[in-house]
Amino acid sequence: MPRRDLQNVGRPSWLYPLRKAAARPRARLVVFPYAAAGATALRPALTGLPDEVELLGVALPGRERRFSEPPANRLDEIVDAVAAELTAGEPVPTSVFGHCMGAGMALVLALTHPDLVWGAVVSGRNPPDVPRSTSLHMDDADIVEFLESAGNTAPELLADAFWRNKLLELFRSDAELGEQASQVIEAGPLSQDLLVLGGADDPYVDPGGLDAWEARTSGRCDILALPGNHFFVVDPLNIPVITRALGGLVLGAPASTGGESGGSPRVGRP
Repeated sequence: MPRRDLQNVGRPSWLYPLRKAAARPRARLVVFPYAAAGATALRPALTGLPDEVELLGVALPGRERRFSEPPANRLDEIVDAVAAELTAGEPVPTSVFGHCMGAGMALVLALTHPDLVWGAVVSGRNPPDVPRSTSLHMDDADIVEFLESAGNTAPELLADAFWRNKLLELFRSDAELGEQASQVIEAGPLSQDLLVLGGADDPYVDPGGLDAWEARTSGRCDILALPGNHFFVVDPLNIPVITRALGGLVLGAPASTGGESGGSPRVGRP
């Protein structure tokens, strides 16, 4: 976990460990959450990584350990704060991971602070030229329908007035952050290696269009299409394949292809 200097004592930390770190990690993976969620929701897909990989979640205001804070609405402030904590920490080769809205935030960190980011994992997100499936113009009913159909929000939360309103508030804030991320991503190419993950039956992200991510970076781009809907990334059957691919990127080897039940990866480049 990055060290905090005396000037930051008492300020909320933007990074937190998703598991106990090894004494001497070889690599680091920084995890950005998807809309209206916390990074902990993605932990099932990540904890199979070797212990030598440090896992850090990004703590966005309004959820998990920062639940009492109002949601954030300035992406540049979030990214700069995360970059500052990474800079203050141990110099470990760092990759970023995000699903859907979180993938956009991860890519913005990679674009604006390339000296800090070695590789990036883009999960459940269309290439920049494809219109986004959510927008700032969705009303409450549209948002609830999206959360229900996406399949990773407990129905009892949407049925409870307090939690429903909380999720609506977070979703609207995160939609704004997603719009800001899209503008930055469309403005310039990446230099990092990419691992792009998609669900074969995702109604919001066309798996057939993921190859377009290859044109967005001068680095290597590997593309894996796995069974499942928008939340294929936390499907237990897919996790062995995802773990191997993540380990390949984060530890500097080519992304893994096949060999596990639960998916038939496509590799964007040999």
